[in-house]
Amino acid sequence: MFNFFNEIKNKASGIDYNLLNEYNIINLSGKLLYVEGHQGVTIINSDMVAFKIKKGRVVVEGKELVLSELTSNTLLLQGVIIKVEIF
Repeated sequence: MFNFFNEIKNKASGIDYNLLNEYNIINLSGKLLYVEGHQGVTIINSDMVAFKIKKGRVVVEGKELVLSELTSNTLLLQGVIIKVEIF
C-alpha cells in the first residue's frame, strides 16, 4: 500500500528517519490542514486551534476555522490558515 508520508521521508537525505515519526502536518493551499500524531486539542475557536504533540504544541491561526474531523491522533482543519507555529 502506498504511504505518502513514508515516500517523502524516504527521499529525505541526512535526516534520521526515526526523528520523523512524531507528527505530520500537511497544509493544502492555506485552506486545509491535515495532522497525524496530535495528542489532544487544547484551544478551538474560529480564529485559533491549538493542539499538543509529543514534544510541544502547535498553534494554528486563521479565519473561519472549522475542525471538520477529529480522531484520537488525526485532525482535519478547514478555513483560511494564516500561520502555523510549533512551540
